[in-house]
Amino acid sequence: MNRSARKQPRILLISAKHYLMAELICGCQARGLEHAYLFLGGISSAAELEEKLRVEVDRFAPDFLLTMNHLGLDREGLVSEFCRQRELPLLSWFVDRPDLFLPQYRNLDNPCLAYAVWDADAIEPLADAGHGAAFHLPLAVDLSRIHFVTDALPLRDVAFVGNSMQAAQEKCWALSAQSDRLRGFWEDVAGKFTASDTRDLSEFVGRENSEAGRLREACEPSPRAALDSFVYWRATQLHRLKCMQALLPFEPVVAGDEHWRPLLGDASWTYAGPLHYYSDLPGFYRSTRINFNTTSMQMKGALNQRVFDVPASGGFLLTDYREQLAAAFELGKEVVCYRDVEEIGDLVRHYLANSSSRERIALRARQRIEKEHSYGHRMATICANMKRLFGTPA
Repeated sequence: MNRSARKQPRILLISAKHYLMAELICGCQARGLEHAYLFLGGISSAAELEEKLRVEVDRFAPDFLLTMNHLGLDREGLVSEFCRQRELPLLSWFVDRPDLFLPQYRNLDNPCLAYAVWDADAIEPLADAGHGAAFHLPLAVDLSRIHFVTDALPLRDVAFVGNSMQAAQEKCWALSAQSDRLRGFWEDVAGKFTASDTRDLSEFVGRENSEAGRLREACEPSPRAALDSFVYWRATQLHRLKCMQALLPFEPVVAGDEHWRPLLGDASWTYAGPLHYYSDLPGFYRSTRINFNTTSMQMKGALNQRVFDVPASGGFLLTDYREQLAAAFELGKEVVCYRDVEEIGDLVRHYLANSSSRERIALRARQRIEKEHSYGHRMATICANMKRLFGTPA
């Protein structure tokens, strides 16, 4: 069939990792979209990459390509150049900060390349950097794999599922090319960034810390991205530890990496270890009276995955206020949030004592997710935007 005659787009999913590909496939299936998945992992040469891509594009004749976090693009820019020559639109949906990834890639000045970003705050920086068209696309839930159960037996009062960010910090610090004598300096920057209303690190250091701004600007692009990541992860860790101190009187269960043990020490809490995303977490969420959430400092305005996953599973969520929260859920009726750490204790006590309120809020949130926040909904938004940007079928 001629592409222009199609009523819906044909989409080729590409990635060198299987990250979120099953969810995108589910979204395509929910919308009845023709799709194929080309796995690009384990490729050993540029010639092999180009041949594999050419054969699949010729066979499937997609209207556009879709990947996550640039995982379907090579660092040298061959995939981008292929799309440019074919005039084939390529969309990369970022569910992390794009500026922490893009310095690693070449050949991004491409009119065929567009971006979807989970954080609306990322749109303007992408435009300012000349990276092309971008639109807001929040996270979502694969409702075919997360089932809603309302009558789960509560096994615990309060729990937090999250990364301590310790390993991520160490990895990024090693890549930042900074002298170890400066680590304390950058940890101090992270602490101040945590307390600031400024959402972007480059803006923060430019306005609040001239020495940090000078050191950051002196870095090459890739080490600078690693340094920024270090600050975001350290800031996240500091904020999470502050929140956990407010939770400790309730003897919380903490699920995540082993680094929580030394970070929280011998206080009254229980370590649950890491949990598998689909086989363990839904049941864990719905058997917890209050699922506590605190968002990463890389996304001071956006929503993380737990905001969607907890109510999708039938659990009650207490989360930190984010500006983009009100566009996704009705505050107070579909989601409960704290604006300051000092509010956490009172909110936990209130909702532990009010099971009917917890159940009503969780049910309303699940209903909202079914109406607006599945991967099927996100694929519909993608198709509409690709039609607007490139004239592809929708």
